Amino acid sequence: MKELVEGNQHLAQKIHYLESIPGVSFISAATVVGETCGFNEISSAKQLASYAGYDVVLKESGTYRGSTKISKKGNSHIRSMLHMPSMTAVRVNPTLKLFYNRLKPNKAKPIVALVAVQRKLLLLMYSLYKKNEYYDPRFEIKKQQEPKPLLHRIEAI
Repeated sequence: MKELVEGNQHLAQKIHYLESIPGVSFISAATVVGETCGFNEISSAKQLASYAGYDVVLKESGTYRGSTKISKKGNSHIRSMLHMPSMTAVRVNPTLKLFYNRLKPNKAKPIVALVAVQRKLLLLMYSLYKKNEYYDPRFEIKKQQEPKPLLHRIEAI
C-alpha cells in the first residue's frame, strides 16, 4: 500500500490530509480511500454514509414503533476498518471525545455511541479529502464562536 501511495504524489498528499486526524493511521486512511475509489463516485456526505452502511433504518408499521439501527447494507470493509480508529479517536481527539461522551449516557450500549463516532469520522475524512485541508482541532470552537447575523426588524411606518 505504501509503495502505491508513494508512487502517486497527488494521492500521497490526500492521504496526509486524512492522517492529520488524531486516531487515523495510514492503513485506515488508505483503506477508506481505496474502498471508495478516492471518493470519485461519492457526491455527498449522505451518500457516503449510505455507501458505508451507516444510514439509519427505522422499523415501524402502523402504530408499532420499533428500534432504529444502522442498515449495514453498505461496504463492511469500511465499517470494520473504522472501528479501531474510532476507539483511538475518542481518547485522543478532543472534538470526537466530547461527541462520544455526550452520546454515551443516552444509549443502551456504548458501542452505539462508538458507531456514531465512526460515522462522524468517515464524514470528516470525506470532507478533508474533498477540500484538500488538514484537520483543524479548533474548527468546532471557531464555528461556535462565529457571530451570527442579527435579524433586523422592519418597522411599519
